[in-house]
Amino acid sequence: MGAEKKGSKHKKVYIDKVLKLLDTYQKVLIVSSNNISSKQIQIIRKALLKKAVVLMGKNSLIRRACKMYAEKNPKVNELIPLIKQNIGLVFTNEDPRTIRDIIVENKINAPAKAGTVAPNDVIVPKGDTGLEPTQTTFLQALDIQTRIAKRQIEILYDVKLVSEGEKVGSSEATLLSKLGIKPFVYGMKLVQVYDSGSVYGPEVLDITDEMLKKNVLEELGSISGISLELGFPTQVSLPYSFMNNFRNILAISLETGYEIKEAESIRELLENPEALKELMEKQNEEEKDEKEEEKEEEPEPESESESDDDMFGGGLFD
Repeated sequence: MGAEKKGSKHKKVYIDKVLKLLDTYQKVLIVSSNNISSKQIQIIRKALLKKAVVLMGKNSLIRRACKMYAEKNPKVNELIPLIKQNIGLVFTNEDPRTIRDIIVENKINAPAKAGTVAPNDVIVPKGDTGLEPTQTTFLQALDIQTRIAKRQIEILYDVKLVSEGEKVGSSEATLLSKLGIKPFVYGMKLVQVYDSGSVYGPEVLDITDEMLKKNVLEELGSISGISLELGFPTQVSLPYSFMNNFRNILAISLETGYEIKEAESIRELLENPEALKELMEKQNEEEKDEKEEEKEEEPEPESESESDDDMFGGGLFD
């Protein structure tokens, strides 16, 4: 009876802890904790100190706490279906990308244990093994070609000992142990991100502001192109329409001799080729100086930015 009361008390303490975390943090990273040792979890906790809190425990208790908290904040219902299998929760108010990077950095090499499903191919490299010649039969049983050199076994070719997805056999595990090879790298793997009621996959964290800006500009360009082609004005196509119409007005003014204030400077340049030539040379020099300054500021090569004239479909004198 006393043991049951003690167990109920521990459950209540754990649920209260989860409720407090849900009340404190807006973001939760759901991570897979397969093959993660308690020591590695402690290392990750230390790395995330003052940035995030790592919660491990029984899924049933975590779901119960979430259901209780959902009465206060229904958005938490989105988190409940994600709490399954062997997972852990990382609570934070920081940028999820920062927390993800810290988690990913904390991986360790691990030996191959018999019965473990290989997360990657295991390759035994050719060369000296340090094993005595008496171990030759053991390697031959694994179809590994060897020879004796300098009183030790030498493997003649690289050998794929275990393929990804296969279970590691006892013989393979023993050989890898003898060779001192730790072929697997284990760490927490981000599965999903819960952010104030929204849930998204880990790939979203790889989307940068630059990528978003590029995509938005490309879409705006497509919309403006369609609008101009159909003759249907939109907010994004109006600047291009105004510029195209203004250029048409300038062309008519220059062709017919009908004077307008905006065409005076252009007419003067056309009537004075030398002045036009000097102006174009000056513009070329300024563009050249700007490009040189950009190269000095940015060591990495970048594509040249388009000129202001190109924004409206070409220069005035194209």
